Amino acid sequence: MRKSLLILVSVVCFFGAASMTTAAPIDLGSWTQEGPQANGNWVLQSGNTEVLQTINGNPTYFVSDTNYINTQFDGSFGVETTFDDDYIGFVFGYNSQSDFLLFDWKQANQPGGALEGFTLSRISGTADVDFWDHTGTDIAVLATDYSTTNGWADNTVYAFSLIYTPTNIKISIDSTQIFDVNGSFSDGKFGFYNYSQQSVRYKGFEEQTVVPEPATIALLGIGLFGLAGTAVRRKRKNKVVNKT
Repeated sequence: MRKSLLILVSVVCFFGAASMTTAAPIDLGSWTQEGPQANGNWVLQSGNTEVLQTINGNPTYFVSDTNYINTQFDGSFGVETTFDDDYIGFVFGYNSQSDFLLFDWKQANQPGGALEGFTLSRISGTADVDFWDHTGTDIAVLATDYSTTNGWADNTVYAFSLIYTPTNIKISIDSTQIFDVNGSFSDGKFGFYNYSQQSVRYKGFEEQTVVPEPATIALLGIGLFGLAGTAVRRKRKNKVVNKT
C-alpha cells in the first residue's frame, strides 16, 4: 500500500509540474502599434527585449503578432518620470480596437471619474467607450481595486504577471494578486497600454504555456485520497485485531 501511495503521489506531482512549460523571452521586434499613430511612440531598445513609450496622448497600444490563450506572461514595467499621473497597463485577448481585455493602473484620482488604482475591463466596440472613467455601452468593467494607496509610484519598476485561460484571469504585481476573475475569454494578442502617460518602459517579458489538466489531476487526487483512506482503515482494523 505504501508503494502504491508513493507511485500515485509521484504521478500527481509529475502532472502538476507538466502543467506549465519553460518560459521563453519575447522578441518585441515583431510587435506593432495599434490605434492612431500620433497617440504613441514605442521605441524598441536592448535587442528588442524592452520598449519605451514616450508620448503623453490618447490611448495607444503595442501588441504582439501572435494570439495567446492558456498562457502566463511575466515581465517588468514602470514610469521613468515624475511628470503626470495617468494610465499604464496591458491588453490581452486583443483582436481589434473593438475587441479586447484591458488592465489599467492609475496613479492618482482626477476629475471626471478617473480613480486611483486598478481596473479590469472588456472592450466590445469603439462607438461608446470612455477610457478615462471606464463608462459607455462598449465597455464592461469586470473588476476594480481603487484606493488612495493603490497608485503606481514614479521611477519605480514593478514585476507584472498575467495568467490568461479560457475561464480565468489572474493578475499580480510584485507577487501580490490584484485580480482573480472567472469568465469566458477568447484568444488574442497580448500587449502594452498607455493613456495620457509618457516615459513608460516595459522590459524582459517572457511567456509560457499553461496546460490545463484539471480533470486528470482531480481524478488522480481522488485516487490518492482513496488509497490513503484505505490504508488508514486497514491500520485501524489491524489494531483492533491485535487487541483481541
